[in-house]
Amino acid sequence: MYKSIARMITLLARKSQGYIGTALNKYNITAAEQPFFMALQVSEGITQEELTAIVCVDKAATARAVKSLEEKGFLLRRQDTRDRRQNRIYPTALTRELGPAVREELHRFNDMLTRGLDPKQVELIYDGLLKMEENFAVFSLEEDRKKEKGETENE
Repeated sequence: MYKSIARMITLLARKSQGYIGTALNKYNITAAEQPFFMALQVSEGITQEELTAIVCVDKAATARAVKSLEEKGFLLRRQDTRDRRQNRIYPTALTRELGPAVREELHRFNDMLTRGLDPKQVELIYDGLLKMEENFAVFSLEEDRKKEKGETENE
């Protein structure tokens, strides 16, 4: 029987989103907001564009999450003093206060996922997933280049 890694990743991602959403509900943080919330813990004063790159989502998803987190009191946007077209994003006291508890929830989830695996297995899985992500990034670049080349040839 064919073992689909992609299917398992998709299933785990879907189930993870549900679990994280439920676990973080008590902090008024959604699963979609969680990566942005956590990025603010370590990347204070970044631009929205930089946040998009860190979280690896599109600009629209970042804009929605930033707006929601701002409305909930988790972040502040301040105009960049050197480039007035840019806004810098800063965590609030509430974000700093809840950060350790949210991090603990995520650690607990990770521990649950890796229960029964020895450290070498966890390392092997992690390294494999990193390699798969790298493979996908290369594939995506190649596909983008093919599209650009195709568009140029058709003009």
